[in-house]
Amino acid sequence: MRRRLLFYVKIGANMALDAALINAAVYLSLYLRFDTPDLPLAYLTPYLKVAPEFTAGTLLILALTRMYHRLWQYAGFKDAQVLVGAVGASAVYLGALLFWTRASHYPRAVFLLYAVLAVAMLGGWRFLLRSFYDFNWLPRAPRGPRVLIVGAGKAGQLVAQELSRHPETGYAIGFLDDDERKTGMQIGSLRVLGRLENFRAIVRQYGVEQAIVAMPSVGGKVLRPLVEQSRELGVKMRILPGINQVIGGQVRVSQIRDVQIEDLLQREPASVDLAEIAGYLTGRVVMVTGAGGTIGSELARQVAQFAPRRLLLLGIDETSVFETQRQLALAYPEVTAVPLVADVRDVQRMTQIFEREKPQVIFHAAAHKHVPLMEIQPEEAVRNNVQGSWTLVDLAHRAEVESFVFISTDKAVNPTSVYGATKRIGELLVRGYAQHSRTRFVSVRFGNVLGSRGSVIPIFQQQIAQGGPVTITHPDMTRYFMTVTEAAQLVIQAGAMGQGGEIFVLDMGDPIRIWDLATNLIRLSGLRPGIDVDIAVVGLRPGEKLHEELLTPEDRTRVTRHQRIFIHAEPPVDVSGLFRGVEELIRRAEEGQSAERIRAQLKVVVPEYRPEAQGVIRVAGGERAHAVES
Repeated sequence: MRRRLLFYVKIGANMALDAALINAAVYLSLYLRFDTPDLPLAYLTPYLKVAPEFTAGTLLILALTRMYHRLWQYAGFKDAQVLVGAVGASAVYLGALLFWTRASHYPRAVFLLYAVLAVAMLGGWRFLLRSFYDFNWLPRAPRGPRVLIVGAGKAGQLVAQELSRHPETGYAIGFLDDDERKTGMQIGSLRVLGRLENFRAIVRQYGVEQAIVAMPSVGGKVLRPLVEQSRELGVKMRILPGINQVIGGQVRVSQIRDVQIEDLLQREPASVDLAEIAGYLTGRVVMVTGAGGTIGSELARQVAQFAPRRLLLLGIDETSVFETQRQLALAYPEVTAVPLVADVRDVQRMTQIFEREKPQVIFHAAAHKHVPLMEIQPEEAVRNNVQGSWTLVDLAHRAEVESFVFISTDKAVNPTSVYGATKRIGELLVRGYAQHSRTRFVSVRFGNVLGSRGSVIPIFQQQIAQGGPVTITHPDMTRYFMTVTEAAQLVIQAGAMGQGGEIFVLDMGDPIRIWDLATNLIRLSGLRPGIDVDIAVVGLRPGEKLHEELLTPEDRTRVTRHQRIFIHAEPPVDVSGLFRGVEELIRRAEEGQSAERIRAQLKVVVPEYRPEAQGVIRVAGGERAHAVES
């Protein structure tokens, strides 16, 4: 009750101040127009007659636009727009009142001057409140740890403002920025102290206890040295993640988090052509298979942003499909997400779904992906990854689906595993159908996704939490990594670019040494590799390579208009020979024949499949070195 009373007292005080400022603005506009304090009674008297109605009406306009319910310490451009609109309506109201009292001789300049002065006066005290709230104009004693903000752009300024609102979380002492022109410049009450290479010296000079990286597009190449230096200097490093979290001034203390391994590995965000993507997704019925998995669920979230007519979430695990649908319902309530629990190998069930739902765009992410498990039971890999994909591809062709995007893997290049060989067959099937189908069939090939289920990072984190040891298969093993968000964005972009039959290869950057990944994870946990947590080498598992390849050294690629996407040039597929070989492979898998006989048939269909080469060190393909202009 007391809080509500104080709230109304505050609103009453604000209204009283606004009423005085409104009338002062009218008086000043008349004064400026006639340049005399002794205003002509012909103009002053009509206003005095309507002043009560005008003041009450303007306060009502301000109340209706919720001027008295806004937190002006967080005010931004949108609030200023609303204020300008309210004052504009007030000026029109003043003109209508004067016209109604037959005072139509008022100069138009008076109304314009009133609007300008009222915006300045009503907005002035409000934005002055934000100014004092955002910046430490008045000196005060530091309360939290001394914080250095890395990045003096929009995100850095928002972090400084948020720290000033919550001084107990940290006391900002200045900025670092990679733009030399900003060095020495003042931003609010803080100064840009230097460039990123001055990090070590500035930390020592100013006694920095914590650093916050406020560069939402920072890549791992820039972040890794900063994290290493902060660890050596005993400085806690934190980060503001994601450019989407700073748009519109939405930074909050809770969003500033510790640096994670994904931050050290990520690259600059990939740009996508939103108009091109929207052109083939908006208003369409889009199906995502494997919708409960890491890639499938992220594809569904990305697709939902483009307002599909219906989004079909197909998967065999009902729990994960339900979870994906639940997340979409919360984030995109306007999107109709249809959960479909089904097995892509079930021709009858999939036919019924195609006839009922009529998908127009398909992203096929469903697959068995665990390399060692598929080595043990190759018949299951064949049935799911080959038979299931063939079923889906054939149904898409018969239904004349507009676009079909097959999610492939770097393990399909010179495969040494059953999993890699089955995904290579998926590429061949997609390419074979594309040669005679009206559907735009394309494949997209990329490496490991950070944080996906069963991937190395969650396993390492669990091992570290248990005190170790962290197990790696070989000290020289490398892998390509990509964040799931970037992978999904580029897959969707590639789908928009495809004409039919292409194998798109995503630029994965440089391969990451797994040993380095393990040591970085241990250090990010505040522990010391080899002292607090041991690293154990346990040997290669079945089907594993030391180094994955996106292309072979002999392969050639064509560049596309997107700098992160290449097209792998391949000869046409012998469709009849491919179909005969795949039919025999599926027959052997369905009959439960021996793993040796299934592998032998895999080698017939995929001649480059070499299970005997598991663990052989080979040079990773250089797609850039072999890129030619299209």
